[in-house]
Amino acid sequence: MSHPSRVRGLMIRALTAGALVTGAVGLAAAPAQATTWSGYGSGNVGVTQTVSVQGACVSNQQIALEATYSNGTTVTSPSVWTDSNGNATIYWTPTQAGTITQALLASPTCAPVYLGSATISQVATTSQITTPNTTTVGTATQIYVVVQSNSPSSYQPTGQVVVRNANGAVLKTMGLTPGPSGTGQSYAYYWWTPTSAGTYYFQATYNGDSNSTGSTSPLDTIIATGSGSTIAISAPGTMTQGQPVTLTATVYPAGTQGSVGFTINGAPISASIPINSNGQASFLWTPNVVGQVTLGASYTTNQGGSGSTSEKVTIVPGPVQKDVITLVQPGWGPWNPNGTYTLGNGSSFTFQASTLSGAAVQIGETGPCQVSGLTITVPTGSGQCNLTSYSPGGNGYAAVQYAYTVSLIPGNQTATVAAPQSGKLQKGRTYRLESPAQSDTNAGQNISWKITKGKNKVCKLKFPSSGAVNLKMLKKGQCNVKGSAPGVPGQWNPYTVTRSYQVS
Repeated sequence: MSHPSRVRGLMIRALTAGALVTGAVGLAAAPAQATTWSGYGSGNVGVTQTVSVQGACVSNQQIALEATYSNGTTVTSPSVWTDSNGNATIYWTPTQAGTITQALLASPTCAPVYLGSATISQVATTSQITTPNTTTVGTATQIYVVVQSNSPSSYQPTGQVVVRNANGAVLKTMGLTPGPSGTGQSYAYYWWTPTSAGTYYFQATYNGDSNSTGSTSPLDTIIATGSGSTIAISAPGTMTQGQPVTLTATVYPAGTQGSVGFTINGAPISASIPINSNGQASFLWTPNVVGQVTLGASYTTNQGGSGSTSEKVTIVPGPVQKDVITLVQPGWGPWNPNGTYTLGNGSSFTFQASTLSGAAVQIGETGPCQVSGLTITVPTGSGQCNLTSYSPGGNGYAAVQYAYTVSLIPGNQTATVAAPQSGKLQKGRTYRLESPAQSDTNAGQNISWKITKGKNKVCKLKFPSSGAVNLKMLKKGQCNVKGSAPGVPGQWNPYTVTRSYQVS
C-alpha cells in the first residue's frame, strides 16, 4: 500500500466527548479493545514527548496529536501510521508555553480520541558571555553572548540580551539571532574598543520571552593594555639624562601577587620589586645615557605565571642646576630632605608642595603607607615608610629627588558616643551613653562604661535588652562616668572618654 506522508483532509477538531459514537459517517471502526495511551501530559517547550497509543484505530491508518491552547491556537504533531493492532507512537515537540485545554488523537479515517488538558511550561535558559582574556587598547574586540535552552529542550530563545559592566551600567542591548537548528540556542555579539588600559568586566542578562525564562551569565573579564599583554609599562616618552624618573609597571588582573623587574636594552636596571595591592610596581631610575633606548618590564607571579612588555623612549641631555622642592605638612611645617618623621595609624593629610621650576611635585613611597597624588594615608601602626618627592625640573632646572623616613606608631582611636557633654543633668531622668547601633571605636573595639563617682547613689548604669547603655540620675550630687576600649598592640592606643555631670 502507498501511504501519504501527511494526514489528508480535515482533522476532526470540533467533536466533543459526547459525540464519540461508533458508526460515525466516514470514520473507520475502532478496534474492539479500549484505547489507551501514555506519555502525554505536562512538559516543557522544545522537549520532545513520546506518546504511545494502543488501540486508537484499525491497522495502517494515519493518526496525529492535535493540541488546542487556551488562546485558541492549535498545533499538530507529525502524523504516523498505526500498526496491525491499531497501535502507534507519536513524537510531539511543544513549540509554545501555555495551557492546553483540549487534546485529541485525530485521524481522517478513525474516530477522535480525547486526551484532556495539560500545561506546557517555559523552558529554563542559561546565558554565557565570552570575551578574550587580553586585548590591545584601541583595538576592536568581540563580545559574544549565547543563550541556551536547558537540555533536552531544542527551543531557540527570542528577544533581547543586555550586557552590563560590574557596576550594573548598561553597555549594550542586542536582539538574539537563532543559532544552528536543533541546538536550542540563540546568540548576539558586538564589537567593543577599550580606550585605556585596565581590567574590564562584562555580564549578560537575558530577559526571557513567552516560552523561556531569563538568565544571567557569570562575570567575564578582559585585560586591556597598550601591548595586549598582561603587563603594561608607564614611562615618559622623552626623558632627561641625569634626571630621576619613576617607571611604573601595572600587572593585570588587579590583585596579582608577585614581583616585577625593569630593564634597559635587555639589561637589568632594578632588583625584583614586589607588586602592591593596586597591581603596580614602581622604580625610580636615573637615565645615564643619551639617545633612543628600549625600556622593558617583566613579572613573575607567586603561582609561577609570567609576562613581559617593552617600549622605546628617548633620553636627551639635561641641565645642570637642580630644582628645589618645598614639601609642607599642614599644621606641622616643612619636611627636610633625608629627615625622619613620625605618623600614627589612621593619619591622612595632603602635602602642600612647590618647586623653583614651577613643575608639579610627585610623591612615591615603599612600605605600608598609601600615597595618592600629594595625599599620604597610614593604614598601620608599626613599620617604616620610605617617602620620596620628585620634580622633573624645567625652566633651566634639572630634576631632583628628596628622600624622607616615616616611622609608624599606634594611632589614637576615635568613636562617636551618645553620652551628653559634661554639665548639669536633671534628677530622675535617664540619659543614653551608647546607642544600640553604636559601632564602637574606629578600630572595632567595644567601649566599656563605668561610674567613677556617685555609683548607685547619685547615678546608676542601665543595660536594656536593645544593647544600649543608659545612665539614670537617682538624686542630686556629682556623677562621673568613664568609657574605655582596649588598644590593639602595635596598631591602636587604648581609647578613653570621660563625662562629669552635676545632678540637680
